[in-house]
Amino acid sequence: MKDSGCWELISRDCKTMFITFEGIDASGKSTQISLLEKRLIKLGYAVLKTKQPGGTSTGMKIREILLDPDNRKLQPEAELLLYLADRIQHLRETILPALQDGKIVLLDRYHDATVAYQGAGRGLDLDWIKPLEIEFLIKPEVTFLLLITPEESQKRLHLRNRLLNQQNCRFENENLAFFQRIHQAYIEISEKESDRFVLLDGLETQDKIHERIFEILERKLAN
Repeated sequence: MKDSGCWELISRDCKTMFITFEGIDASGKSTQISLLEKRLIKLGYAVLKTKQPGGTSTGMKIREILLDPDNRKLQPEAELLLYLADRIQHLRETILPALQDGKIVLLDRYHDATVAYQGAGRGLDLDWIKPLEIEFLIKPEVTFLLLITPEESQKRLHLRNRLLNQQNCRFENENLAFFQRIHQAYIEISEKESDRFVLLDGLETQDKIHERIFEILERKLAN
């Protein structure tokens, strides 16, 4: 979106909104997105629920590369560029058309995840991708950040993967320090953009978190 600038909002009517969900692994994002999608559809809103990476057929192929635990030699800079490729494809192919059609977009992870995971987690300097941000990205109206400790994240991941009889993905194999850096980065990002972020206690019950999310969105949609 060259003419709009980095993080600029797309022009749209009151029923159209770009909403992102962020948090470290197993923080409850997917559950809350599904609950919100069902409620909004029941109220008559047109909704697109999607995720990054993997919101398009191209993105699903990129997702396989990024999460495959066998790809241990994938370089951090290559990882970063794969995420950006997925994001640009996703925006052009799916998200922007949905917003232009008047839909509410619920997105599981967006560019804040890159700042947290590749910036803080991998320790990359992200200044060199700012021209790409300016050229291609738009800004969410609201970002819900579900907060749990890195220790709780690993506990939940271990339980989930054991119940599903699946192995850790490439990121889930990282050590505790990796997730501690990400957790701290998310907090710092939210402090810098407090007008966009809503912080939620990921240890609360699913219903309580959902009601808090819906209460905030109800006010925004009414305005």
